[in-house]
Amino acid sequence: MKMRVSAPSRLHFGIIDMRGDIGRLHGSAGVAIETPRLVFEVEDAGETVITGARSGRAQVIIDKVLRDHGVNGGVHLDVQSDIPEHMGFGSGTQLSIALGTALNSLFDLGMSYEEIVVGLGRGRRSGIGTHSFLHGGFIVDGGHAVDAPETIPPLIHRSEVPDDWFFVVCAPEINSGFSGKKESDAFKNLELPPVDMIARVSRLVLMQMIPSILEKNIALFGDAVTKLDTIFGDYWATMQGGTYSHPRIESCVNHMLQHGAYGAGQSSWGPALYGLVDGKAQARELSDEMDQFINEGENSGTVFITGADNKGAQIS
Repeated sequence: MKMRVSAPSRLHFGIIDMRGDIGRLHGSAGVAIETPRLVFEVEDAGETVITGARSGRAQVIIDKVLRDHGVNGGVHLDVQSDIPEHMGFGSGTQLSIALGTALNSLFDLGMSYEEIVVGLGRGRRSGIGTHSFLHGGFIVDGGHAVDAPETIPPLIHRSEVPDDWFFVVCAPEINSGFSGKKESDAFKNLELPPVDMIARVSRLVLMQMIPSILEKNIALFGDAVTKLDTIFGDYWATMQGGTYSHPRIESCVNHMLQHGAYGAGQSSWGPALYGLVDGKAQARELSDEMDQFINEGENSGTVFITGADNKGAQIS
């Protein structure tokens, strides 16, 4: 049997609670986006043969799942489109869950979705990628119970993003971002944020971000996105060197806001950043402006427009 999987990437707006003193830790807000996208075809075979991007990482995931379930044999995997790694798009989560889901079906392994996610070590902090795969849309998750970190963060809000809201995404060519052990160390070494900061963030998400997307108020939603990004950016400053993980990201975010973006910020640790706009005409206008700005002088980078993905992964 051959399967085709198409999974969205995501933009991560921020974490809600890094304290854990009331029983839960993390929680986050973000959105699934149509581009970039992971697309692959896979079928069972006598041995594993992989073509396309991230073959090494895919091999590790496949070997683990088949080994853990005593499966003899392998798969033919053809990765046709991929999500760039270490950019802030959640590429590792999408590849792991997509492959785990496909293998679960191909070999009738009987795993639940949570067993796939937890077994492959995903969703330990943020549930945005995990719920993006299933549902798409704008997502808020409720973090982990402090005494139960090996679970999927519960989905506490999910709504569709209006079709005429677009994101202009920039990826400057810089050395930036955290992942793997570096990310884990960053979380361990930071002092706990003050209670009043967590209260600000929680109120912002509950009383501005969620209501504004339900009421399709792009100005209020964008304002909430910018504020959430800035509040936690200031908290991370001692670890990442500033409100953003690189001065070039800060200049690009500010340029977006100065040229009409309703909200802007750094996705996760970056270096990808985004600006929220209303309609294709504004998206093209801001994209052209940012393409010129991000590539001026000796600087370089890529810019693209994407809509939100309100469907999640498509499997056939």
